[in-house]
Amino acid sequence: MGKEWKLPLVNNYIEKWAAETPNQVSMIQHEDGRTVTYSQFASMVDLCALKLLEIGIEKGDRVSTMFLMFPEHLILMYACFKLGAIVAPLDVRLKEKEVVRDLDKIKPKAFFFHGNTPVRDFREVGLAVKENCPYVTHLVQLSPESPGEIIEGALNFTDLFNPTSLATLKSNADLSRRLTETFLQLNTRDPALIIFTTGTTGSPKPAVLCHENIIVQNEVLSRGIGLRGKDMAMVCNLPASHVAGTSEGPMTTFYLGGTAILLRFFTPALTLDATQKRIVTVLGMIPTQYRMLWDLPDYRQSDLSGLKYAIYAGASVDVPFLNELSRMAPAFGTGLGMTENAGFATITPPGISVEEMAGQVGTFFPDVARVSIRKPMNADGSAGDELPDGELGEICYHPPIVFLGYYGQPEETAKAVSSEGILYTGDMGYFKNLGSYRALYLGGRRKFMVKQKGYNVFPDEVSAYISDYPKVAMAEVVGAPHRLFDEGIFAFVQPRPGVVLTEEEILEHCRSIASYKRPQHVEIWPPDRPWPLTRMGKVDKVELQSLAVTITGKLRERGNWDAR
Repeated sequence: MGKEWKLPLVNNYIEKWAAETPNQVSMIQHEDGRTVTYSQFASMVDLCALKLLEIGIEKGDRVSTMFLMFPEHLILMYACFKLGAIVAPLDVRLKEKEVVRDLDKIKPKAFFFHGNTPVRDFREVGLAVKENCPYVTHLVQLSPESPGEIIEGALNFTDLFNPTSLATLKSNADLSRRLTETFLQLNTRDPALIIFTTGTTGSPKPAVLCHENIIVQNEVLSRGIGLRGKDMAMVCNLPASHVAGTSEGPMTTFYLGGTAILLRFFTPALTLDATQKRIVTVLGMIPTQYRMLWDLPDYRQSDLSGLKYAIYAGASVDVPFLNELSRMAPAFGTGLGMTENAGFATITPPGISVEEMAGQVGTFFPDVARVSIRKPMNADGSAGDELPDGELGEICYHPPIVFLGYYGQPEETAKAVSSEGILYTGDMGYFKNLGSYRALYLGGRRKFMVKQKGYNVFPDEVSAYISDYPKVAMAEVVGAPHRLFDEGIFAFVQPRPGVVLTEEEILEHCRSIASYKRPQHVEIWPPDRPWPLTRMGKVDKVELQSLAVTITGKLRERGNWDAR
């Protein structure tokens, strides 16, 4: 198969569809019905890029956003891509200290954020960035309904990108020339997107994705979906801080010339409404979201006749889940990937049965990007030997789907990527030959990462935060099976001698961290009880996980686990 699908830059696909199908709708904001055609998309990207260039944003600069999902957010991203600037969207639930921590790692020149919204007052974040991040030279606040609430020193997004003022930039020959020259010099391996991911240290790491990473991921996912153009209408309800909310959802939709139905943030009811009202053909979510959708009282009466394909990822599922998915859409699938490869590296073949899909995470395409099972990375940094089908080893991804590295962290990058450029995922698995294709099966995680609500949560980060509480002597966090969240966060907390510590105190303390990192249950560990240890003298997390499963079983009987 040729590479006719592969253009060098993600922006090239917007320009392609603007030329071929200019009136095709690229985006619909579901909440208000606002639409953007591909012709408008391309034009707005150019104007926005000119404005960014005018205020001093150049190739290589980092631009961070803390926005919900709406058309201007994606237009801003593509404008940065056109300039060669690198976009770093942050989770809108991060606390002020967490935002400053992450920005310190990439030192962006500009930070875009909301004002006071029903979700939260983002001005508090803006003030924290203003006070603690001197490298941010442009604070840009979006408050269209209340322009008077712009914090001191911030630019008004609405004024900055006012259509009238943007239109005047078209006549600026110097800016236009600089933008054209910059865009023509961009390379498919130039960095475009930074997505923060939790690493082995427990601190989020900034994974740098290039244009080619995103485009190759788009092609992998498109081969599973099998739709394009007017037939491709996908609900995008995941946050932009996640690859699912950027390179996987909207960017794959734009790659295929389809329509992205945007939700500012996820709710089951809004997702169901959008799927019906917008005649959605593709739904892509994590298992928890599907379960929440299916639990809606009016789900059984909904009209999903337009839905052609449903895909899930982010956690393993059982046969009953697959059966429900098969009733939801005539075609369905799953795949495997991670932040460091922009999303999907494998996808299940079309038309396979529930029984065949159970347990597997798809296959790879040799003409796009290889996936292999290997022995551990060698001491010299080279990749370990590739293992034959049926043998358990570490799942590895091959260029060109492998990210550029962690921004400013060469040592961490070297731990993940071999000298040959092969990415070690930390997941264990094996291939099984099913005749017409080789299916990849997961055998377990190498890391003790907790996967909750589609997010990776590193236990040590949570336990470190809990341990900062004055009454706590020690804390350990593990994951335990959870019906709604796939994995729940379970904290064992040991109080200091002579103090009384309650579960409620710890849960209240954890309200200061992102909600998906908060424990579903806190078990008080007696001060005089020794922790289980391994032969190396480390806390035995395997034994703690087993104990957590036992305790959650009792909690479940009382209705105090799966519902929390």
